[in-house]
Amino acid sequence: MNCLINIDRARIPHDVIMSYINIYKSIGINHYNHETLSSDYSVMVRQTINNDTHFFTKIFNISVSDARLKSLIYKDVMPKNKDERLVLNLRNAFTKIHKENSTFELLPNEIFDLLKFLYKDILPDSKLQFRKVAKKSNKITLLSGNFTSMKGHLEELITLYKEKIKENKYEVSFIIENFYIDFLNINPFVEKNNEIGLILLYILLLTNSFEVFEYISFMRLIAINKDEFELETRNASFNWAEGYSQILPLHRFILKISSYAYDEINELIRNYEFDSQLNKSNNIENTINKLPDVFSKDDIRNVHPYISDSTINRTLKRLRDSERIRPLGKGRSAKWIKLYKTTNKKLIYEQLDLKLR
Repeated sequence: MNCLINIDRARIPHDVIMSYINIYKSIGINHYNHETLSSDYSVMVRQTINNDTHFFTKIFNISVSDARLKSLIYKDVMPKNKDERLVLNLRNAFTKIHKENSTFELLPNEIFDLLKFLYKDILPDSKLQFRKVAKKSNKITLLSGNFTSMKGHLEELITLYKEKIKENKYEVSFIIENFYIDFLNINPFVEKNNEIGLILLYILLLTNSFEVFEYISFMRLIAINKDEFELETRNASFNWAEGYSQILPLHRFILKISSYAYDEINELIRNYEFDSQLNKSNNIENTINKLPDVFSKDDIRNVHPYISDSTINRTLKRLRDSERIRPLGKGRSAKWIKLYKTTNKKLIYEQLDLKLR
């Protein structure tokens, strides 16, 4: 009585098939993307890890201020409370996911280890457990049998998932989403099933050809579309117990954000190939010229995620020494202001009544 058991009832409509065609054109050039970005791969993946950590905290409303969040992610400052320790655990978990995704194996113990890795010393041991369930009747369903722990149900679910992958009858992301909804409804752990479920969804997509999420933050796209994602996840769980879950709207959503991610990586590749022919510092200066009169380093990173912090800092220092820009404050989140004429009708430094030399 679950999604994977009843997946053969699914009828894939034509618009979804067209989405498959379009997205697999992009998946087909994964190798080319890796080859093109190989020299800056580590920088770009590190930025993805930072973004995944940042936006995961937003999805689940982890109580850490933006200033502290940036310090934890970028500066390795010491955490002051459990929420801040969780942020560091998340960053380390995403780092491990990216380093070891080629060797990842879906097993109950691996999933349980992920739960403990994230929440050890944050939740009591009594919360870091598989749920206990009473014995069911002899009726054969996914949630029946002689199990007294949800670990047995999770083992059966994983077995079903691997069988469906091996059958090769359905597109892999559709099988993954069926597994995801089953996992949420089985609710195997005492707590944090939604958090672990989302990370599993991410890992399974990443390790099944959706390699774009090495460069484009999956958690950012989920956070931006959080309301729609939560709505489609809830809708997919309606009638789950009866075996009539409606997965297709969630499937359309995942295909949509995956397609958007590939559009982003295609644009990034074009910019990267263009940048490779230019001096990186000069290219950053050209970007600054196009930014608003007041801007931040994050504005530059959004355009050039593959350029290192040292190159950005070196460019800012050069422009500051030549009195073309001036810092407005100190620290990583400090803003900068241009000290030269722009196309704006009224310059921000005029509004601030700053005297220029």
